[in-house]
Amino acid sequence: MKSNSRHRRTMWYLDAVGFLGNGIGALLTILYVSILPEPAPEIAESTDDSMLLPILLTVGLLVLGRVLGQLYFAPLWAWHRRLAAGKVQEPIPLRVRQQALNLPVITALITMGMWLLAGLTIGGSNSGLFSGSLNWGKFLYSWLRISAIPGTVTSILVYFANERIWRDRVPLFFPEGDIHQIPSFRLNLRRRLLVLFVMGTVPLLLLAIVSYNHAAHIANLAGLQSLLPGLLQTEIFTVGIGILLAVILALTLGASLVEPVETIGRGLAAVREGNLEVEIAVTANDELGMLASGFNAMVAGLRREEVIRRMFGLYVTPEVADYAIQHGVELGGGQLTEATVMFVDIRGFTSIAEKLVPEAVIALLNRYFQAISGVVIQHGGLVNKFGGDSLLAIFGSPLNPATDHAQQAVLSAEAIVQSLEHFNQDQRRRDEPTLQVGIGLASGPVLAGNVGSTERLEYTVIGDTVNLASRLDALTKELDVPVLLTEATARAVVEGTVLQQVGEVQLRGRQEPVQVYALQGGNHQHESSSTESSVRIPRTYG
Repeated sequence: MKSNSRHRRTMWYLDAVGFLGNGIGALLTILYVSILPEPAPEIAESTDDSMLLPILLTVGLLVLGRVLGQLYFAPLWAWHRRLAAGKVQEPIPLRVRQQALNLPVITALITMGMWLLAGLTIGGSNSGLFSGSLNWGKFLYSWLRISAIPGTVTSILVYFANERIWRDRVPLFFPEGDIHQIPSFRLNLRRRLLVLFVMGTVPLLLLAIVSYNHAAHIANLAGLQSLLPGLLQTEIFTVGIGILLAVILALTLGASLVEPVETIGRGLAAVREGNLEVEIAVTANDELGMLASGFNAMVAGLRREEVIRRMFGLYVTPEVADYAIQHGVELGGGQLTEATVMFVDIRGFTSIAEKLVPEAVIALLNRYFQAISGVVIQHGGLVNKFGGDSLLAIFGSPLNPATDHAQQAVLSAEAIVQSLEHFNQDQRRRDEPTLQVGIGLASGPVLAGNVGSTERLEYTVIGDTVNLASRLDALTKELDVPVLLTEATARAVVEGTVLQQVGEVQLRGRQEPVQVYALQGGNHQHESSSTESSVRIPRTYG
């Protein structure tokens, strides 16, 4: 019911435009004929002042134009009714889509045709065409007064008014937005501005004709003072026509230019606020329509990029995905930076996995990594890679720079230990194995960049700091502590972080022993100096 109402309302608006447009043109003609004097006495000899014929002819031509329009656009109206009701499943015929685009210009041409016919009929009647004594001067003058100026103005106004009314209905026939692929009449912006210029010169043209006519009368009449009231009426008429045209053009042609630009502006504002679901209806096949199509293509590209970014972010860290999308990827180079590296590893995972079916192993790892990676990201860490049951995270890389990267890493390690307690409580409720982890932290210089081949790349960090964090991760199992960190990391944390000095430890691959600290208790309470000890481990770990 609502769709039928919209269809009827659209049809009523189009009919109203035709009636009012032609009514304004008829009024303009009547005023023009009544007020403006004839150009020369010999032309004015056979003037017929009867208004009955113009009135009857105007009504008849309005009816004829309405009938011709209905006949021509019958397929369009049938499809419009079905589209408005949402009852269309088959493709829309090309002819109907062309009619949808050409409706404004076809109605304007029908209007112009009716005015040309009216000019021929009235001009012939006034010039003696039907009585056999044709006055060609009178015929041409009458035809131009009716068809050339009022008919042209009326047709142009009907075109732009119908275009504005029909604009919102055009997208029904082009759900894919392929409006520019259909061959049809196209009035580009340059031609629109030319029309605006021509319409603006009509009052000037009338004023020139009036001035010439009055000059001719002045040259042939003795009572010159009697012409002044007529001249004043003519000037008022000319100014009034100019104002009327300016107002109508502002409401029709001006709106047809401004409204699409404002719509695109609102769409751009919505995209700027992060709304990638916005879409602009393509309502014309001119430059503004192409701009709307380009806007929709741009937003669709942004949506695809967002999907790619999200999918990419599932396989690599979001920071890496963003950097790769914005700057591209390349081999070589790298950036040397100060960072803190974290290795997290599940203790005894091999024996746990042997007791579970593969699907349960994957499900367990997914829940575990979901829990601890969220903690790392929350504390500013970059989850660089997953390796079986291990995780490598970086704090302070070029993709997540931070001056307090060591403190962030230590806080993240504390939070992981606490998060694992909640994770194990949930595991017990599931009657599934609990997990214990070891965390190694090391601060120092790392080289960050893309490593791999042109077929496959991986953004990672390399250097002695990375190896040191891996060795400390392995050492946590030997010393039965959850978190170990290097002296460089320990010196960088804020005062109040509870650390226990383990002592100098000889690690595999290093000639000099390393001073190692353990993170105690997962809190920031001060402990007495008696809790600190310096323990030398004679054998090599890692």
